[in-house]
Amino acid sequence: MGIKHFSEQVKTVRAVLNLSQEELVHALGAGFAMVNRWENSKTKPLKMALTLFKKFCREENLNIPRVAL
Repeated sequence: MGIKHFSEQVKTVRAVLNLSQEELVHALGAGFAMVNRWENSKTKPLKMALTLFKKFCREENLNIPRVAL
């Protein structure tokens, strides 16, 4: 599982929760450019950002597959 799969997970989470990129950015406390680069497979998340994303998914009761980059 790599960066492309993570990109799809971010898009899926946003779609399921009906969130814009800006809303997801706010929920994660991340930067817009960072989330945009994740979705466009331009960069992989740093460990801390990945932890925040996983925590957000758990809090929203979303069961996402384990992310391994």
